[in-house]
This record gives sequence, structure tokens and C-alpha cells, in this order.
Amino acid sequence: MKIAFPITTDNGLNSLISERFGVAEKFMILDLETREGEVVVNQKRIEGNTSCKTGVFDKETIVDAVVTRCIGDGSLRGLTTANIKVYAAQSESIAENLDLMKNGELKLFHIFDLCQGKKNKKEGGCGHHDG
Repeated sequence: MKIAFPITTDNGLNSLISERFGVAEKFMILDLETREGEVVVNQKRIEGNTSCKTGVFDKETIVDAVVTRCIGDGSLRGLTTANIKVYAAQSESIAENLDLMKNGELKLFHIFDLCQGKKNKKEGGCGHHDG
């Protein structure tokens, strides 16, 4: 299973998961079993469109799942339509979330878990809607 994690800085398995899926700079894509993978750039950042409903992979990048701390409705619907499962990160690091995923301890994001309904971190949101 190939899993994508939104990241800002590539520190291998010690990378921290970005708080913002749609506008993450990069995605680390790893194989759940081997923990090997690659880092790819968020295609929407290349195209200059970093609105809240972004966060896409290029056509050659195939993933089975995404693990993220925050996601908006547009991204969740787009990934779900593409048959990509979206899991809620339970820890800040990729390595810890891989362990949780392997043990079946990560839960799928639910429509009520979306960050856009919670506009700031104080309310439990991701904070990218702060004015």
C-alpha cells in the first residue's frame, strides 16, 4: 500500500506531517511494508494555485491512501472520488503514523472532521483560515 503524507520539510521518516493538506509544499509517498518511497511536489503549488481545495498529485503518482492532520471538503471529496482513502494522523511524525497504520489504529477522516468548519487552531481547526 502506498501512502502519501503532506510535509513541509523532508527529514525522512522523522518528517513532521504538515498541518495543511491542500497547500502542503510536498508529499512523502511511502510503501507501508518497506517504508521506502519518494518526495513529490504538490502539483497545485507548481501551477501557482494554492487555494484550500488543492493538494493533488501528478498523473504518474499513484497512492492508495493519505494520512493528514487537516483536510478540507474539496480535497476529501476529490481523493474519495479517486478511491484514495484519507486517514486522520494521530501523531506528528510520519514514522509514528506508519506504525499506527500498520497496526490498523488510524481512523478514516469523516466529513465532520473537516478543518474548514473550525476556522482556527483554538477551535480545533488547522488555522489556515485565520484572517
